[in-house]
Amino acid sequence: MWMMEIGSLLRRLAIMMWNVGSLLRRLATGGGRGHEPIPRWEEEREAMRAAAKGFKKAAFSHVHAKNWREAALAFDEQAACDLKLGDELSAASALLHSAKCYVWIHDEDQGAISATKFALDKAVALSVKTNDLEMAAMSCEELAELYVEQRELQTALDFYEKAADYYGSDRHSWKCRFEANRLRYLLDNKETYRRSSEPNCRSQLYEVFATGIM
Repeated sequence: MWMMEIGSLLRRLAIMMWNVGSLLRRLATGGGRGHEPIPRWEEEREAMRAAAKGFKKAAFSHVHAKNWREAALAFDEQAACDLKLGDELSAASALLHSAKCYVWIHDEDQGAISATKFALDKAVALSVKTNDLEMAAMSCEELAELYVEQRELQTALDFYEKAADYYGSDRHSWKCRFEANRLRYLLDNKETYRRSSEPNCRSQLYEVFATGIM
């Protein structure tokens, strides 16, 4: 409980820094003789950096408390600050963290699924733009797993193949290729898939694929 309270406090402090950071810096450094006034844009960037840092601390405090919804929202706030600062790589990382938090509340709120997809799609785009292909691959893999859970197998297959391409020669690439081939086999045997009432989709996929290659 105390971790949740600390996380909420940090998030409120981050918002306060967002709102009053510029004023504080003007009072601290621009009030006496001999001081050059700090440009407004620099003050705003400093306030934004402080806010991003505060949201990040708040997010991890919520993660430790397993308060997933608040953690996801705080990571989203951090990503928004990072984007305003032009730090797209940090924003992509924050969005990936946000998506992983939303995963924990899928059963509680279907809206979290849409939020997860949005965060991961944005993370992929930003990672590719900044040439961080490993992060792009991780985000695609997360999307593939999400679409498997939603039984959107063709979309899941596509994201596994994208992940494999982004991983390149990394060992994770082989795993993604395997998952993609497993889904391709399952799509070629749709009737077996549809007849099953197995609620655990991942277990079902392994069973059908294993039966086909034996």
